[in-house]
Amino acid sequence: MAASSDTGEDEDGITSINITPLVDVFLVLLILVMICTSLLDHREIPVSVPTAAHAGGKAPKASGLTMDKDGRVYLDGFETDSASVRRVLSEKVAVDSTHQVLISADRGLLYEEVTRLLDWVRGAGVRKYALKVARG
Repeated sequence: MAASSDTGEDEDGITSINITPLVDVFLVLLILVMICTSLLDHREIPVSVPTAAHAGGKAPKASGLTMDKDGRVYLDGFETDSASVRRVLSEKVAVDSTHQVLISADRGLLYEEVTRLLDWVRGAGVRKYALKVARG
């Protein structure tokens, strides 16, 4: 026969730990950190900046028109054609008459190709445009 203990207690002790309260505390802390972080992102730091006589009010809205060395044309990073360039730029000029275009072209292109881009921009009604160059 097997011997039995008179005390009736389990001799192994606690075999598992309940971590549910710990997880709940960490979730509450995570939520508090997320809320505080979102509030800090929208806070402005007051700074007194100097004034300039010829400073602009804000950065102008501009589209980027690019032609690579193979003659492919991109408007704001998306490959396009002349009809799409004229249509999109015309829509932007209709909304904002001061809309600007920055034209970039590969240095190996013919002058005629760059002139064609200028024609598209002018045909769309854009009056403010610039040619992108590198400092040399």
